[in-house]
Amino acid sequence: MELSLYDIRLKGDIMIYIWVIIGLILFAILWSFLEHRRIVKSKYIICSNKLSKDIHGLSFVVLADLHNRSYSKNNKSLIRKILEQKPDFVIIAGDMVTKRKPCYPGMAYNLIKELSEHYPVYYAYGNHEQYFEDLAYSKNEDEYKKHIALYESWNIYKEKLKKLGVFLLDNKSIILQYNYSKITITGLSISRDFYSKGSTLSLEQDEIHGKIGSRSKESYQILIAHNPIYFSDYIKWGADLILSGHMHGGLVRLPFVGGLISPQVKLFPKYDAGQYIKNDSHMLVSRGLGSHSFMPRFFNSPELMKITLMRE
Repeated sequence: MELSLYDIRLKGDIMIYIWVIIGLILFAILWSFLEHRRIVKSKYIICSNKLSKDIHGLSFVVLADLHNRSYSKNNKSLIRKILEQKPDFVIIAGDMVTKRKPCYPGMAYNLIKELSEHYPVYYAYGNHEQYFEDLAYSKNEDEYKKHIALYESWNIYKEKLKKLGVFLLDNKSIILQYNYSKITITGLSISRDFYSKGSTLSLEQDEIHGKIGSRSKESYQILIAHNPIYFSDYIKWGADLILSGHMHGGLVRLPFVGGLISPQVKLFPKYDAGQYIKNDSHMLVSRGLGSHSFMPRFFNSPELMKITLMRE
């Protein structure tokens, strides 16, 4: 059966559309691949009348969601960018490692080891660190035996970091003294139930106080809380500045809209990246430095945050 001229043209048009679609897919894959390798440096200035002149100008960088990846050999390019910022210290807002994968040896440890030679490092947990902590409480003996090597790797990782002088803020606080002024940095670790897909759990004040007690009344209070969706609850607790990650910038960032989807599979997450202000409290959400489980990044470059505190 001979094809008509119309059928031939239609077939040709269809092939053009198919090749265009294939080309767009390949372009998207290439773009995501290249974007994963470009770190954006974001700078924020936090002004507050709660800050004294002793703290005015203090700066630090925030690392989040590295997931054991490396930028160039041994993360040299990332380390260089951090050193260029000349921070007073480094804060880690969780998920430097990836669940179900060994923590040590690893890129996260190597990076922190290098940074600890230059700055104090304050490390709070994300849901991936919490995964390893929870292995110790597994009720399924077979499941525990299956993952015992991972748990041992996690313990080695923690012990190695402690020997480096890294401060692990697993529901703990540290007070930094600057002449007559103080900053309290608190790390909040919450159950992985608060990160599960489709979760609608409320984070009650009793839960927060049970883990980290009351906020410091004598100092500026920084709270490292990996999951930003509980912003209002952190404010109720009394945080002056909240540092979060977890959202990976919403994976795909749309112009004038923001992040498309959260790790908890919710469209257009409210707190996806950047700065949020409420009742004189600030929250900064990092877009993160890495990814896991084949998470794509489109128009969403990895982020290194630098924060400077200024007296208002």
